[in-house]
Amino acid sequence: MRLNIRFVPVEPADLDTVQDIVNSNTAYNLMENGRPERSREELLEQLSPDQHSLLIRLDGRAIGLLQYLDENPKDGYPWLGLLMIHDRLKGKGYGKAAYAAYEQRLKQEGKQSVRIGVIPENELAKRFWSSLGFQYYATKLANIGIEVDCYEKAL
Repeated sequence: MRLNIRFVPVEPADLDTVQDIVNSNTAYNLMENGRPERSREELLEQLSPDQHSLLIRLDGRAIGLLQYLDENPKDGYPWLGLLMIHDRLKGKGYGKAAYAAYEQRLKQEGKQSVRIGVIPENELAKRFWSSLGFQYYATKLANIGIEVDCYEKAL
């Protein structure tokens, strides 16, 4: 069954929705910054104009958040910075469907590969990305000041 996944740019009016999605994922927030929730100010900083920030919509309702760079200036590769599904909706295949839609977009743009960074202790994310064909290649310091395990997938 193909899900009706669409990406819609995050607008200022969407901040409450973004905050609900992000703060539903307390385990991730604890790993990323040591606190279970993110403030509106932190989220506004995270929604930088240097990257694309999109709501993931399923049949019109927001179920997650996708953030990516078309080309990371450090290495020239497209980078998927965040794919997050609202915690109460996990385990239904929405994350895989959202990634598949994103990957299709990359292929249409002629991209040859994509990279991601995963917090080293995030074992669930490592299994998820590995199941989609991503392969670990290095551990590096991310722009947010934490180490991440870097993965790449050839398209």
